Amino acid sequence: MRLAKAVWFWLQVSGAVVATLAVCWLTAQYAFHLKLLNVQTGSMRPTFNPGDALVMRQITGPDLRIGMIASYHSARNPNELVTHRVVGIFPEKQSFQTKGDRLSVPDPTVQDGLLVGRVVAVLPSMGRSLNWLRSWPGLVVCVYIPAALIGVGELYRLERVYVAQRIYHLPEKQVVS
Repeated sequence: MRLAKAVWFWLQVSGAVVATLAVCWLTAQYAFHLKLLNVQTGSMRPTFNPGDALVMRQITGPDLRIGMIASYHSARNPNELVTHRVVGIFPEKQSFQTKGDRLSVPDPTVQDGLLVGRVVAVLPSMGRSLNWLRSWPGLVVCVYIPAALIGVGELYRLERVYVAQRIYHLPEKQVVS
């Protein structure tokens, strides 16, 4: 019983820490216009590698500078984000050009309207964790099991309170023989 209480205590502490970190990250995202991206390809090696995570801050076209690493929606697929280094800016056309550090040929020019933001931090290997959290085992381990444990814990606690107060006990019946 002692071990169960200790495990339960540390599960609660861990859950509180994770919840606090999540709230802090969501607050930072909202306050500073941040997004978390996951690197899928090696086009920017050695700056960052597949499996890394990128913290991106929202900016507009006039804020771009050559040498920045920018993320933008692909002109071919608006659901796809491309993150490459800015190699040219064309204010008269309201466009810019990027190139992956590992690639030999620059990308086609991109309209400023497709710009999403610039990379402000690289979190090595954090992208693998993000991928795992988005998978079904990650959801089970990080969402469903903790939710079930909290529900069972609350039911157990309520049952103990009701037993202590004898709210749902029926009066004893006398048996006549």
